[in-house]
Amino acid sequence: MRSKFFTFCIVGPALCAAAAGCGGGDDQPTEPTPVCSIVITPPNAAFSSQGGIGNVSVNAPAGCTWSAINGTGWTTVSAGGSGSGPGTVTYSVAVNTATESRSGTLTIGGQTHAISQEGRPPTICTYEISATNAEFGKDEATGTLTVTAPADCSWTAESHVSWLSVASGQQGSGTGSVSYAVARNTDSGARTGTITVAGRTFSVWQSGDVRVCEYSVVPVELRPCMPGATLSAAITTQPNCPWTASSDSAWLSVAGGSGTGSGSVSITFGDNYDAPRAGIVLVRWPTVTAGQNIHVAQAGCAYAVSRAEISVTSSGGTGTFDVIQQSDPLTCGGPLQDRCLWTAQSDVSWLVITSSMPRTGDNPVAFTIAANDGTSSRVGRIIVRDKVVVITQAGR
Repeated sequence: MRSKFFTFCIVGPALCAAAAGCGGGDDQPTEPTPVCSIVITPPNAAFSSQGGIGNVSVNAPAGCTWSAINGTGWTTVSAGGSGSGPGTVTYSVAVNTATESRSGTLTIGGQTHAISQEGRPPTICTYEISATNAEFGKDEATGTLTVTAPADCSWTAESHVSWLSVASGQQGSGTGSVSYAVARNTDSGARTGTITVAGRTFSVWQSGDVRVCEYSVVPVELRPCMPGATLSAAITTQPNCPWTASSDSAWLSVAGGSGTGSGSVSITFGDNYDAPRAGIVLVRWPTVTAGQNIHVAQAGCAYAVSRAEISVTSSGGTGTFDVIQQSDPLTCGGPLQDRCLWTAQSDVSWLVITSSMPRTGDNPVAFTIAANDGTSSRVGRIIVRDKVVVITQAGR
């Protein structure tokens, strides 16, 4: 077998570089094998969570073949999957529905094109319900409400009373519905319950069972005298008919504040030796008449002093003044009109009450005044309920 070779012919000064023009046989020279050095640009690309289209330029010598190998499940080579020499690879990136970012590669002719993609922004969960309340009669009933929320926002529905139940839709995600059931109300009074849905409150009002309830309260007026006591009022009505009782005044306390059928209310109050006072015990029931007020008017006392101002010398001494009292109404003062209880008190140490305390009825108040060693006058006070006697002592 003949070996192949190049023949150079020198024709005059010219060099014959082409083998075909030189003698020496019919063989043609072989082409050298190309050196395949592939470069891709860009080496990487970044995408938002919405994805998109990417292009990679392939720089390769003519005759160099290459192919694009996809390294992820969320990218797709749409054009230029293989080629020879220079070319372009086009690929698409799918939407990233996760909040986490992700990365992958595309290998082209042994060269790596890195792809990164952002995760979607976190969902801000907001919730709305189709209604905030519903009303029903005494009979059992059902209802439905709609919850509106972004698709991946979860929620729960929960009832807070036994007679109102969540029938379906206890849990959900995104927009959905909640069905609830209302039990029959066998009581005469209306009632209210709530369901919490996706952090929102849904209120249900149900009327009471209609019954014939008639009420009476005895007595409806109480006029106690000054000493504290416990009095009662009777409430008469049919069985299973409800009522409540409460006070509108801090000095009146009520025991037995609610009941069904006939019963009684105990009303307690303390001593009152100041001005008369009045309060109301409110008895209420679920009928057109609504209820009855029990008026409580407790007697009190009025006071006067024989002297409002007293002046003494610096040497001190003793003194007196009279306290005059009267009950209001007079019927609470007894036959001697001496039922008002009072105490005289000094507001300074040098003015001392010598009469025994407390006292009732009309009585004097005796006191002693210490000597004033100072050069300035001084003032003290004796207080009897709402009355004040001013004692002024001269300085020495």
